[in-house]
Amino acid sequence: MIALATATEKIFLPSLLEAPADSPDAPSVGKRSALPIAPPNYSIDTVLRLKQSLKKSDQIFFLIGIDAFRDIAKWHESEALFRECKFIVASRPGHSLADVANSLPEKLRPAAHVTKPFEKQPAKGDLVLNGATVHLLDGVHQAISATAIREAVSAGKSLAKFVDPAVADYIKKMELYKNGR
Repeated sequence: MIALATATEKIFLPSLLEAPADSPDAPSVGKRSALPIAPPNYSIDTVLRLKQSLKKSDQIFFLIGIDAFRDIAKWHESEALFRECKFIVASRPGHSLADVANSLPEKLRPAAHVTKPFEKQPAKGDLVLNGATVHLLDGVHQAISATAIREAVSAGKSLAKFVDPAVADYIKKMELYKNGR
């Protein structure tokens, strides 16, 4: 989808770092029987693979929207992910600094009495804690989010206002996000 979305932008070079490995022995199911079932692709594994190609002094920043960040504590090895990279979270109006802090994995999350005063403070600036660094991009006023795209697909709505037509066609062809995931 990245290759389709950036096809007209010659300065972008999509990476195959997360592309599934070809495996003729992989099992297949259902309507997409010609496609192998790929093993889960976890962000921590991608970051660790990427770090192998970088210098020790290089830094990795994980760019994510606040809607997806709200579930970060449920991700596979989320604490390790925070140790391996810093996060840049694209914030949106209506989210507070407390929302960001309370979304962290439990062992990295500040105590409730610490975050309480930040419930009315907009999610902007930096959140630097022992074990986690989160830079917040405020002023993101795009109505587009991965969550909104998945919800539109689940509801059978058009994706025209969210993605390029080639990406919308790919999502439909591959039957992605049918169950909101």
